[in-house]
Amino acid sequence: MENQISIEQIFENLSRTAPEILTRQKIYELTGGLISPKTLANMDSEGTGIRPRMKIGGKVAYPKGPTIEFLKQRSRFE
Repeated sequence: MENQISIEQIFENLSRTAPEILTRQKIYELTGGLISPKTLANMDSEGTGIRPRMKIGGKVAYPKGPTIEFLKQRSRFE
């Protein structure tokens, strides 16, 4: 199907449009609700979350590059 978008295109678009620092809430919004802030918090607690992460005040944020790589590793079309 010619009109299908590839995973690579999705992540290229995300790379161009996302801010350099992403909060858990922003990741939730950018993925259309596919990954909740609570899921990201749980993964961080288990040591399986996005690395590196940073804390600013009480909020956790992640750099764009590692976040996109994390999402790529967890994505596939079926």
